[in-house]
Amino acid sequence: MMLRLTALLAVLALIGLIALYVLEFRWFDRTIGMRSLALYAVAIGALAGAGLGRHFSRQGRNTVEKIQLYLFFIVLCTLFAPFFASLSNRLLSPYPSRPESVEFFEQQAYLPSPYGIVKGQKAEPAEYYTFFYYKGRLRRIKSKHPILSGLERGQTAELSMKRGLWGYTVVVKQGQ
Repeated sequence: MMLRLTALLAVLALIGLIALYVLEFRWFDRTIGMRSLALYAVAIGALAGAGLGRHFSRQGRNTVEKIQLYLFFIVLCTLFAPFFASLSNRLLSPYPSRPESVEFFEQQAYLPSPYGIVKGQKAEPAEYYTFFYYKGRLRRIKSKHPILSGLERGQTAELSMKRGLWGYTVVVKQGQ
């Protein structure tokens, strides 16, 4: 009975983690340098998984079980590492958000539709890509609403940004 309860709680915790991971995707698109953060996180996750796999593989009865335990922990830690890196970068940051000057490049509406637009229906954008120069590099963030609307290319605007715990900047919300 206790084993079933533990297994049920583990499954519910895994489903909860997956749901939180999906919700964190929108912050992936608002983190400047997220690709780099994710690669570092994957590498560290694989190492942590190997360490956990080494520790728990001693419980395996034979070589196959030991390899399965190694692989389970490596895959699990590697898959969830970008989630924990993004979440900790954003939520555990000791830095306050502040307005940062950016040079507006362009904003594009995005119509994600796997089947195209149905004849007679009005096409409404589901998301917006905003391109801007920040610290000398062209950056792109994705949002559900236009962030920098009414600007011409080259105009200066302000976005509210926050330096994260790991040093990766997150666009928090629209500036004025």
